[in-house]
Amino acid sequence: MANLSLEIDQSVEVEVKSGSYTGSYICKVIDIAEDIIQLTLPIKKEAVVPLSVGTRLEVSFSDECAKYSFRTKVLSRHKANNVAVCEVEFPAKVNKIQRRDFVRVPIREEVEYRQLELDDLQELEDEEDKQEDFKLTFTRDISGGGLLLAVQEYISPNSFVELKFDIEDFSFDKVIGEVLRVDQLAEEDEKIGLAIKYINISQSEQDEIVQWVLQKQLELHKKGLL
Repeated sequence: MANLSLEIDQSVEVEVKSGSYTGSYICKVIDIAEDIIQLTLPIKKEAVVPLSVGTRLEVSFSDECAKYSFRTKVLSRHKANNVAVCEVEFPAKVNKIQRRDFVRVPIREEVEYRQLELDDLQELEDEEDKQEDFKLTFTRDISGGGLLLAVQEYISPNSFVELKFDIEDFSFDKVIGEVLRVDQLAEEDEKIGLAIKYINISQSEQDEIVQWVLQKQLELHKKGLL
């Protein structure tokens, strides 16, 4: 049985590879036992996605240093405290993207952001569709797993934000991030640093960011700035 650095209440991306509900969804970990993991069932357009028993899934999640993924299948589904949940098989193996792929490059780039006001992670699908004003700010660093954002407003850890950025060779809309940590930026007294991890980008998008980060790191080394 694999060692799993997964925690209760952590958000994960669940990808359904085939069938009527093919796609990627954001779910939350409800419980972890010796042989099962309990997840919220996905929500799409205010309706529960009824993943059937036997549905094969790929689950991915990340921390500040690495991204992890594993394959599993739905064992059962039911309601717990009025929340639709499913039990999935505890993985025998967990894949990990190497630490070097999550090198952070200190760089200032424009990013638009807005806080997602969510009472429940399951509302995320609908919240993404709302058009509200975004605020413009700058990154302090970027990695394949997340970024450090300089803002003036306090946003508490475990909150969700939507990000839009257009940086040289790539641009992304509707990147959902989770605030991991809030820091005071020493050199900018009025600014707060939000350490944010991406939770809904695809592997190909993440690879694109990683390659860009490594290229920027090389450029900064050549200039003697790192």
